[in-house]
Amino acid sequence: MKLIVGLGNPGLKYRATKHNIGFNVVRELAGDNGIKINKKAHNSLVGEGEIEGEEVFLVLPQTYMNLSGEAVAEVMDEMNVPIEHMIVVCDDINMKLGRIRMRREGSAGGHKGLRSIINALGNDDFARLRIGIATEVHKGDITHYVLSPFKRSQSKNAAHAVSLAKEALSAWLEEGIDKAMSTFNKRKAGTS
Repeated sequence: MKLIVGLGNPGLKYRATKHNIGFNVVRELAGDNGIKINKKAHNSLVGEGEIEGEEVFLVLPQTYMNLSGEAVAEVMDEMNVPIEHMIVVCDDINMKLGRIRMRREGSAGGHKGLRSIINALGNDDFARLRIGIATEVHKGDITHYVLSPFKRSQSKNAAHAVSLAKEALSAWLEEGIDKAMSTFNKRKAGTS
């Protein structure tokens, strides 16, 4: 069983925001593979199915971004999933829109959702797939930026980034993290 966690904030108010791109990737991956993420469990919306021949458990924490770790820790405890079988999908304000980066482990890098998960698990040895959302240079408080939608002129690049992230997750499931990293960390949305 592989665990794919998308980070975001619950509710229609946040659905189209940049900060919810992790939710959007996991929702679209689920839809592409006939999996419904509609069951409430572990402070999350969850769905279960098969992707690339692997049993997957898809998780969208409903605790709000800053408390994502509470939901993830609950899932990990209840399902007894090894940490190396989990990947977390989230936005990254430090990467340009259209870029993605997969890592085997690492710090939170300023992302409050990742920080919450690291604190709750007491461990940062889990894979993460970061999706760039930066369209300009940001200084100071970035709250308004991450909690706003992409502009219409940016929506094509955002859609390409989501598509690229779905491909990277499929590669992670089918070929493992090393192969997925070597293939997708070099690519930009819209290129092959």
